[in-house]
Amino acid sequence: MNAFLTVSLCLCALAALSDAVTVKVGDFSFPLESVKKLKDLLNAHHARSPRHVVTVCDDPDLPTEFQLICASPNSEALLKQLEAIARNSEVCEICANVACSGC
Repeated sequence: MNAFLTVSLCLCALAALSDAVTVKVGDFSFPLESVKKLKDLLNAHHARSPRHVVTVCDDPDLPTEFQLICASPNSEALLKQLEAIARNSEVCEICANVACSGC
């Protein structure tokens, strides 16, 4: 019973702290929640174009915090890294991914 309670409290704490998790890619840092929103946008672009990572930079719905990445010469690689992190965001929420901090 104590183990169940401990696990439940840890999961609740993780949910509360997920807003504080920061994802670092290259010289850029973003809140995990923003990276999850980027994933949704990338998924929508993937349905329309195989080069969805590049075309997402032209999307008016792209959050302003990611526009700096689009101006970067290695934007495609950085966006692919963010996409990979977003696809496995649970790993980031427990800080098992080195790109994530703030747990």
